[in-house]
Amino acid sequence: MTDESNSNLEHHQQVAPTSQQAELVAFADCELVAINNAMMLVINRVNGNQQIMSPQVVEGLKTCTTFDTLEGHAAHLARTRPELNGNHEMAVTVLSNLNAAGMLLQAGDIIAKLDQPAPRQLPPTRAFIITCDRPAAVERLLDSMLRAGKLSQHDALFLVDDSREPASRAANQETVAKFNFRSAKEMFYVGAETQAALLSGLISALPEHEAGIRFLLDSTRWQGKKTYGRSRNLCLLLSVGYRALLMDDDILCRAVLPPLTQSGVSIGSGAMRKSDCFQTQQELLGSGATAPFDPLSGHASLLGSNFGEALRALNNGPLQLSQLDNTNAALMNVLEVDSPVLVTQCGSLGDTGTGGTRWAMYQDAGSVERMLAGPPGMKQALENGLHWLGSDRPCFFKMPFMSQLTGLDNSHLLPPYFPAFRGEDALFGAMLTAMHRDSVALEYPWSVPHLPLEERTHSFDDPVNAGGGISLFARYLTEHIDYKDSNDPQRNLQTLARDALRMAARSDKNLLLDYRSELGRGHSDLLHTLQSQYAASQQLPSLEWQNYLKNSVEEVQKALATAQSPTAIKGAPSGATEQELLAEFRDMARGFAAAMLGWIEMRSVACGLSDELIRSRK
Repeated sequence: MTDESNSNLEHHQQVAPTSQQAELVAFADCELVAINNAMMLVINRVNGNQQIMSPQVVEGLKTCTTFDTLEGHAAHLARTRPELNGNHEMAVTVLSNLNAAGMLLQAGDIIAKLDQPAPRQLPPTRAFIITCDRPAAVERLLDSMLRAGKLSQHDALFLVDDSREPASRAANQETVAKFNFRSAKEMFYVGAETQAALLSGLISALPEHEAGIRFLLDSTRWQGKKTYGRSRNLCLLLSVGYRALLMDDDILCRAVLPPLTQSGVSIGSGAMRKSDCFQTQQELLGSGATAPFDPLSGHASLLGSNFGEALRALNNGPLQLSQLDNTNAALMNVLEVDSPVLVTQCGSLGDTGTGGTRWAMYQDAGSVERMLAGPPGMKQALENGLHWLGSDRPCFFKMPFMSQLTGLDNSHLLPPYFPAFRGEDALFGAMLTAMHRDSVALEYPWSVPHLPLEERTHSFDDPVNAGGGISLFARYLTEHIDYKDSNDPQRNLQTLARDALRMAARSDKNLLLDYRSELGRGHSDLLHTLQSQYAASQQLPSLEWQNYLKNSVEEVQKALATAQSPTAIKGAPSGATEQELLAEFRDMARGFAAAMLGWIEMRSVACGLSDELIRSRK
């Protein structure tokens, strides 16, 4: 150890370890101000206490950000910090003094602030199906909705049809008409005519925002491209003031309990989802019992409630101190008793919806062992599309993504989706969190069957490299969220719009550097995950899994050593130059900024338009 470290530690030896070691504490929410090479000022943002420490001590404390006992943290520091040289007692002494000085976050304080939730009156729900050229899947889903029942509890039902083929649109409209003969609740068909009426109504009321409106909703603007986000924007505009339940067309309206369960709740997204693999669809669908509720009711049960209320309901009582053991202290400190649950998710039973097999490398040890244990072998297990991917207990976390059935509390100001391309879910989640810094997402511990009728191929040999595109901007936003900033959603949305305009004004050179550095961060995170999995795989009997991870590590290392170009983005036009793609990026950034700047007014006008469309039976 250095002289500076010894000096700092001797200063802390004034207080001996006490029985406080049984408490759960963490080092979180502190400002770090470097003074010189030997001193750093640490300010606790929770209570205002401050102390000067050595950089070595601070570096060690940075690894103590999850709640643990002083003994647990000390064992970790003694094991991992070379300057301690395994001296457990010295680590305990330092931590005890820091705790006595009020420099550590107390789990008991977190429990206390979550103790008195105030129930919120929940807005009614509107349910939406999003479809594109899958009439057979729509018919199957509507039939399962009729069998599930309880549809009359929703304010309205909608089928948002983004089909390109006239035959698909005609079939969907006929299927909705047949559904309405049998259903206690009428479903509205939102086809090309209704979408055009909504578009023209918005432009007529808000001519100054025409560019932004067309960017989000005009199908001619995105011809030939996948427009998942455009359909979701229609759902948002048709549900302002309501809680929206968004369904993919290739699911079944059935909630299935997980094959694995754990008691209590989980807080934080680390290793949140578990998985299992099956050989046949019959085995898959029989892996868990059918829940005693339909998935729409399941989502609506806590969507829009506050964190304290939802936590108490799912935990069957108040949170216990022991349940914070090993949870992310910074996350728990950000969350308040009235933090709104703005997004709810559920698991997948069947096709994971991730577009490949990369999801496997993010699984915990138990999930990997189950994947390797099946008789077909790992390759077939990953490629056959017969998986459970979900949570084994309720899980609260900050950054929402998307499931095949997603709940959105649209009584709050939610951001628009980017209208085209993949990755719109990740960007929406990052934008929502940037706007509502106190919000929380919830994943329920049950799944919906996701069984595409068309054949999907997920190759085990697909590249694992992190891709470019919208996901890079989502990463950028996530990295720059400051949870200490204002929690004003309207102002934060304007900030997002200005940030998009700022990026659009950057030079080609700087945009290329931005692209390469952000992609490099993605590859770096992926490499860390792969190396951790590869180290763990040495204890497993599968050479196939070990070789897959080894080859993937080499692939990502090669990508990190190679100058990346946006011309390699999947789906980029063949033969396009970097300058052309950067010009297209600027055009899209300006268009999305215009949409964000007009979004609040669009939502306001859409309230009246949607009510008018419903009254007119269109």
